[in-house]
Amino acid sequence: MILTLLGFALIALGVAGVRYAPAIVAAQHRQGMAPLGDDDGTDLEDADRVRVTKGAGVVLVVVGLVSVAYGSSLI
Repeated sequence: MILTLLGFALIALGVAGVRYAPAIVAAQHRQGMAPLGDDDGTDLEDADRVRVTKGAGVVLVVVGLVSVAYGSSLI
């Protein structure tokens, strides 16, 4: 039961991360949360940061789906 609820929470967070990735990156800029750069002074581009945020959301959705399936005895 708890595993299923945790899975649904992970799915919700993952979908929100995929949907609002550009807004999340913009909010990070407003808060002064600069990404780590290389030694030569180059920083990650915004498009790369959005892509990574969406990727993390997809991972959360997949882990959530597996958690829901396992919690409901499907696998």
